Amino acid sequence: MGDAISSLLFQPPPPTRLKESKVIWLTNSFGKRIPSFFIECAKDERGEGMRAPLPGEHGGHGGSGHHNDGGGHHDGYNHHEDSGGYYNNNYPPTAAIPTTPQIRTPKELEMSVLAASRGAGGLGHGTPTILYSHANAEDLGNIYPWCKFLSKMLGVNIFAYDYTGYGLATDQGDPSEDYCFADISAAYAYLTTTLQIPPSSILLYGRSLGSGPSCYLAARTAEEGNPVGGLILHAPFLSVYRIVLESGCTLPGDRFPNVDFAPSIRSPVLFIHGTKDNIVPFNHSERLLDTIAEPFRADPVFIKGMGHNNVHASVRPLFIDRLRKYLDRHIVPNVRGEGVGGKYDGRSRGKKLARLVVR
Repeated sequence: MGDAISSLLFQPPPPTRLKESKVIWLTNSFGKRIPSFFIECAKDERGEGMRAPLPGEHGGHGGSGHHNDGGGHHDGYNHHEDSGGYYNNNYPPTAAIPTTPQIRTPKELEMSVLAASRGAGGLGHGTPTILYSHANAEDLGNIYPWCKFLSKMLGVNIFAYDYTGYGLATDQGDPSEDYCFADISAAYAYLTTTLQIPPSSILLYGRSLGSGPSCYLAARTAEEGNPVGGLILHAPFLSVYRIVLESGCTLPGDRFPNVDFAPSIRSPVLFIHGTKDNIVPFNHSERLLDTIAEPFRADPVFIKGMGHNNVHASVRPLFIDRLRKYLDRHIVPNVRGEGVGGKYDGRSRGKKLARLVVR
């Protein structure tokens, strides 16, 4: 049964290509080589991330509290139309609009670390870094436009990686749960050790399948006493078996038991889910939310009528706006040293949990 579950759970698409000079090769604890890329966002003179304007805004803004309602989302399966800059015909160029985010080569990243050792701001200074774990039928090549869009609209760095058996790592063996955990651990080690980005500046984002390794790492870092800065779970599941069978407990052979990791998480968690998801039932997010310790529950984004793999263009501005609010409330203050004791302070938020319902 385990092999059958794996064949259904892991469905790598035909590999897409990335420019070799932009690929960062990682080696996990099993000796498997996996590709990754790092997108550095546009920054202001203080080294803080700059955000592209939403419809109705004028010029780019920094990463905290200077935006109006709006915002958007693009799911990882379709390429986002990217103009190559922070503006298009709807955004007239002004001096306030920053340049586009850039994918960095390993050499450029080494130079950034060296500059930081000499007193310049490092990659984790003033700007959150999202560690992105993609969904099932995706790889680095086809999520790149979406990751660049996120970086541009949220003013964050993005570090994304492929699972063993996906994309340029198809020659490394078949995917597995253990490999996925080792893959995200290798990515996290690269951020914290090689790039010297502190855990409090790292935000995990797991979409669908990616919620498994993301929950694992969030729980592990919490148990080690140094939790990541935050966690975004987009269309997550309780566990793989529970998608098709309500077992009431984690059965032998089950994969990615997010419901078992969730109570250990000590980072603010944002849930995103469509109410019409016919792949991962919407109630998986509702039930996972209940297992998160209350001080770490951010206001969820539950979108009426949205499915698993599609987000209507009309929803995207609102989607980005809610992600910005999450960042500004729970993540950015700690990255910039403005949080209580440099840690996330769950006491500062209200007890009421709001739900966003888009009609």
